[in-house]
Amino acid sequence: MTSDRRDELVRRNDEEYAQLKALVAAMRDGGRIDEVFAGETRDRNVRDVLAHLLAWHLLLEGWYEEGMIGGSPAIPADGYTWKQLDALNVVLRDRWQDAVIDDVERRLDLSHAGLQRLLAAHSDEELFDADVYPWTRGLRLGEFGLECGGNHYAWARTTITAGLPDTQHP
Repeated sequence: MTSDRRDELVRRNDEEYAQLKALVAAMRDGGRIDEVFAGETRDRNVRDVLAHLLAWHLLLEGWYEEGMIGGSPAIPADGYTWKQLDALNVVLRDRWQDAVIDDVERRLDLSHAGLQRLLAAHSDEELFDADVYPWTRGLRLGEFGLECGGNHYAWARTTITAGLPDTQHP
């Protein structure tokens, strides 16, 4: 394990988040921020996609808080297994249907910053050794940070771009 793994994870998350923010800004500038996505997708607009990211940040925050005090958090969520992610993601989407996109964006900015602080507070060993925290059940804390961070931000960009009803992307 190299000493820069944590730093690389934090950097990747920030780079992916910056690209996502740029896409959202371009959509706003182009008057497309509230546009409904084409097709039959779970996430129907930019707000849904950003709320999805926020919801997963909040799940991770909850797992972390409970796990770090010795608890055994319900991962991915109470009443759900990893095989039931589709159903869980619909529930998470539906929780944010009355939210205003500006509020979701503001909260996502704060939760991204919180994720980055969490990752920066841990050593490489703490982030990348699967045996450090029993509550992660054999997964690595850094893996959670990447999946809820950089990988999820890249997914969000792809989802937004694919959801646009024509080929003219902002």
